[in-house]
Amino acid sequence: MKMGRRPPPARGPHLAGAGRDLLLAALLAAASLLPAAESSCPRDNSLVKDISRMHQSNYGREGFSHITVAGALAHGTKEVEVWLQTFSPGKRTPIHRHSCEEVFIVLKGKGTLLLGSSSLKYPGQPQEIPVFQNSTFSIPVNDPHQIWNSDEHEDLQVLVIISRPPIKIFIYEDWSMPHTAAKLKFPYYWDEDCLPAPKDEL
Repeated sequence: MKMGRRPPPARGPHLAGAGRDLLLAALLAAASLLPAAESSCPRDNSLVKDISRMHQSNYGREGFSHITVAGALAHGTKEVEVWLQTFSPGKRTPIHRHSCEEVFIVLKGKGTLLLGSSSLKYPGQPQEIPVFQNSTFSIPVNDPHQIWNSDEHEDLQVLVIISRPPIKIFIYEDWSMPHTAAKLKFPYYWDEDCLPAPKDEL
């Protein structure tokens, strides 16, 4: 029997080096044609920022506008966070509390701070404190409160500074709701896109 050449070994489904490289290059080229997914968390670590170009949203609340001017999750601040918020006439925040310091500066308009008590079992009848352009006020830690644009004609615009970001907020349905029944909202609406969703442990 004449000895001839052996047939080349079967290569199976894997690709040789050159073929694999060619396929990888083709896949990368195809991927580059797809639209890039835009991050829903508006991160910006530049030193100087133009507020008019920053991410602004009403977060599903008609007559409200929020801009995180300097934030823990979007900009990397450690100790404080700064917001610019605008309320149309008649609009208000939920009744809420948080375990951080909060300072307001009224830039435009006038309104009412409603301030409850943390020393009772529930907020109780709130104090109604007028606020106005160029006024500033701070909220005692854990005191339930609400900001209300009680003016009928002009927007209320405030600069808000909070400590210990990102904020954890407890929301009340009304002023008679016990503190222990207030619902925790964390992450808060403007932080939801920047914090990973908690994993289901089941």
